[in-house]
Amino acid sequence: MDKKEIIWRAAEYKHTEKNLEWYFFVGATTLILIVFALWQKNFFFAVFILIATAMLFTYSRKKPQIVEFKINNEGIGIENDFYKYETLESFTVRKRPEHLDEIILKRKTAANPFLKLPIDSKSLISVMAVMKEKIPETEYQESLLETIVEFLGF
Repeated sequence: MDKKEIIWRAAEYKHTEKNLEWYFFVGATTLILIVFALWQKNFFFAVFILIATAMLFTYSRKKPQIVEFKINNEGIGIENDFYKYETLESFTVRKRPEHLDEIILKRKTAANPFLKLPIDSKSLISVMAVMKEKIPETEYQESLLETIVEFLGF
């Protein structure tokens, strides 16, 4: 069996600088939701909104880490985690203009089944050649939550 290993590094996500308008939009949305929660006398929801907004503001300033990815004939490695092909159901390639492309892996698990690996177009060709021999390529439908997260710049 060929022991070829392909290694690449990429930021875990594309960081988007948030401008004043973004903070205003999130703050205004937070204020509307808190007023609604208090009007409904749902104090737990109001507290949840405050905590969620604080986390959103904190996470919006976080810079991505550089992660090492590797693929070989046994499976795919992401930093210290390794996923054998037997634990993977399928993969999809998502071309993203002005961003790194993505390999989306579907694991054979119900909890958090998708892994997204950013990759440059040059490395993608050789990685796909290895993966096509091991697991099937399928279609991937982006969820509403993923669309919202991308709209918010995460």
